[in-house]
Amino acid sequence: MKTFVLFLIAALVAPVSAAPSIESARASAQTGVSLSFGSLTKDVKAKMASYTKRRRRRINPIAVELNEPHHCDNLPVAYINNGRLYKNGKEIGRASSFKAACTGELAWMDSYGRLHKDDKEYGRASRYELSKFNGVLVWVDSHGRLHRDNEEYGRYQKYYFAHASGVVVWTDSHGNLHKNDAEIGSRVRDFKVADFTGDVFWRDSWEVLHKNKKELGKAQKYEVSYRTGDVAWTDSWRNLYKNGKKVGSSVNNFTMRADGIVTWRDNRGHTQYA
Repeated sequence: MKTFVLFLIAALVAPVSAAPSIESARASAQTGVSLSFGSLTKDVKAKMASYTKRRRRRINPIAVELNEPHHCDNLPVAYINNGRLYKNGKEIGRASSFKAACTGELAWMDSYGRLHKDDKEYGRASRYELSKFNGVLVWVDSHGRLHRDNEEYGRYQKYYFAHASGVVVWTDSHGNLHKNDAEIGSRVRDFKVADFTGDVFWRDSWEVLHKNKKELGKAQKYEVSYRTGDVAWTDSWRNLYKNGKKVGSSVNNFTMRADGIVTWRDNRGHTQYA
């Protein structure tokens, strides 16, 4: 009996600090909730950022207008089934890839690496592009030579294919600039192409800006309307020009729209356009 009493007294006077207090339990619970909520918020933000990025890419008006013409009534229904290519329900051949145009034409690569446009064979190709607007085919053969439909242009350093106009702009091994089969410049620093008109804007090593073969002036910065073929540019004194005409002064930044209108802010903070 004495032993039991002593054990009971020891239990009653034992320190209670070993058990968690209400405050510590509450703090621990809040910490766990905060961590979980923070992790969830981070995941939601990451998903929203990814969705926003995808949405921006999807609604980019330039990309949409370049890839999908407004009138495309003759775009064929083409698909590959078990390695066989079909166009409007008719089997064409064994194919690894294809591209279709609004003209009704179909460019495709067969299983042996040979390039075709409908029933015409062009040769072995390492890459190819087809204009959706007018069915122009640009391709590179297995030896690295550039072609535009039946025309061979030769070896290139880099090229740009204007999908709307079907113009191909390229530089050769000497750095000379070509528009299709015509040489239009040398000592090329950079160039831009108006996709719908096929006009080429380029600067030489002295920063002189050209439109095709016409010299416009010495430019520090230039922007091109891909639809109208207009160009806006500034010289070293921050004068702003649209094509060959001066339209503003003391201009730091400007924007060239797809419809050929250039907008900027003057030194008083007013928005101007031309």
